[in-house]
Amino acid sequence: MFTVNLQGGVPIYEQLKRVIVENALLGILEPDEQLPSVRALSRELGVNPNTVQKAYQALESEGVIYSLSGKGSFISPRLELLPGFRRAAEEKLKESLKEALLAGIEKERIIEMADECETEFKSRKNGLK
Repeated sequence: MFTVNLQGGVPIYEQLKRVIVENALLGILEPDEQLPSVRALSRELGVNPNTVQKAYQALESEGVIYSLSGKGSFISPRLELLPGFRRAAEEKLKESLKEALLAGIEKERIIEMADECETEFKSRKNGLK
């Protein structure tokens, strides 16, 4: 269900957080859907359970998931209401745009790339329905 790159430079728990958020926002993971247990997911990914626990705790503190004692972790039904996601995305985009402009990428190309990303996102999202 989830994949992470064990050899990459990005911490595994950050990769796991990102894939869960992406899957939830794309509708692959439905609101109130139960996530695998920490132990099950750590076995599946071949990582330490503490890594999965760290990702789950971070996601819970961000409101992406919620936990029910003795039952597990679930996708939040209110993801669209999380302003932190939007703010973080806008900040990352702003930094990336600055880097692109510094690298000499023209505004028109940036707009083309934004359109390409939107088209890819919409087709990916529609492919799930």
